[in-house]
Amino acid sequence: MMRFVRFAALLMLISLALAACAPGQVTAEEIMQRMEQARANLQTAHAVATVSISSPERSGTFKVESWAKKTGQTDAAGRPIAKLRGKVLEATGGDHAPRLVGTEFVNDGENFWLYNPHENKVITGRLSDIQRGEIGAQDPTAQMMQMQELLQQLIDGSNVTIESEGEQVAGRDTHKVKLTPKPETQQQLQLGSVIDTNLWIDKQTNLPVKALIDAKDFGRLEATAESLELDEPIADERWSFTPPAAAEVVNAAELAQKARPQVTTLQDARTKVSFKVLEPRVLPDGVQLDEVQVLSMRGETVVQNYGGAVTFSLVQGQGGIPGQEQAPFGAQAQEVTVRGQQGTLITGGTGAEQGTLLRWEENGVTIVLAGTLSPEQAQDIAQSLQ
Repeated sequence: MMRFVRFAALLMLISLALAACAPGQVTAEEIMQRMEQARANLQTAHAVATVSISSPERSGTFKVESWAKKTGQTDAAGRPIAKLRGKVLEATGGDHAPRLVGTEFVNDGENFWLYNPHENKVITGRLSDIQRGEIGAQDPTAQMMQMQELLQQLIDGSNVTIESEGEQVAGRDTHKVKLTPKPETQQQLQLGSVIDTNLWIDKQTNLPVKALIDAKDFGRLEATAESLELDEPIADERWSFTPPAAAEVVNAAELAQKARPQVTTLQDARTKVSFKVLEPRVLPDGVQLDEVQVLSMRGETVVQNYGGAVTFSLVQGQGGIPGQEQAPFGAQAQEVTVRGQQGTLITGGTGAEQGTLLRWEENGVTIVLAGTLSPEQAQDIAQSLQ
């Protein structure tokens, strides 16, 4: 639910990575050098950004205000620890959008709070738990930090070229800069060749005023900074948060416990969920059921893991399957018919992401088949489900 707040933090990271420099013609190499200098010198940032997101699952436009301040401390990897605050000011695009207005994320350098006023719910915990991996990957705060780290790796591991020198963004003359991941970065991050990343850098301040990440069929994310203030004082009160008196307060570590799968048997899994759990009657030669897991995060989910000549997982869930929106970069997606229902077939990818993912909905249950299957094998298994 908080992908939009996560992007606010992503934009702040861009702001921290690029700082003010003298105007004029610059080379791509000079821009990178100034990035490094700015990263070391910049202490605070305050931005208001308009964010547009388009994906197969969800689209919308949002205005987000965010603040950041370095604490003077570093994490285990030597990266600066920053205090953060972000708030969704406006949201349009679908019935879900109004429910995000007013959502806030606050991080004081040690603890965090994630507040959704529509649900009147606060998720809180310690940042160190996220960094140690003790809070599950589906926790929105953990996802935000992963997004920050991904962007940092992309900036550090890309070749930079200046695409144009005359485009205007919000009335500002800009350098349009393209980030092209180096081969080793593509392999490490499994980006493939379908992602385009562009930054528009204001010639007056040499600050990013627009960012575009285009992953083709998997989604497009664009952000434009309406205002950006650097190294201005930020009141200490900005980094504190008191949950409203009537709000439900949930510890993130407890959510993580719910997100951890419980290993069980297929027979027992059927007694733990409210929907009919299907199983394949046709399997590739040499393949057998290795493990069954039940998850209660974001609804009810049963995972059947199969191994042998090929490996794949059959995932069935109501209320949202954790990770179902993820698709490997470099893959191809197409609409198909599965068991009389409209579905999506994703094939290809890069490195460890190669394989097939088949997704559809049946009787209110989302079903995903994913693994080192051929598209034909995935379709055969899907048709055999009983």
